[in-house]
Amino acid sequence: ADNHDIISLKLYQLTVERTPEEEKRDREVFLPVVDNLKLPGMEAPLEPMSGLALFLIVFFSLVAIVFAIVIGIILYNKWQEQSRKHFY
Repeated sequence: ADNHDIISLKLYQLTVERTPEEEKRDREVFLPVVDNLKLPGMEAPLEPMSGLALFLIVFFSLVAIVFAIVIGIILYNKWQEQSRKHFY
């Protein structure tokens, strides 16, 4: 089994008699244009990030990782305190 993508269709109505004026007016209907078609894998290359943008992304990523680690340590300590057996 194969998958096929339909890119465009051309349809003609053969039983209608048209005058040259109608033919000229409706030409765009019968001749589709795909000037703005974007093919997969043909995207324009992305512009490289500026130094400031790269620095900010790395900085805030590191801050978020440190924040997550601190929250994890606090939660782990609370869990250990609650699970510790108390002999009173």
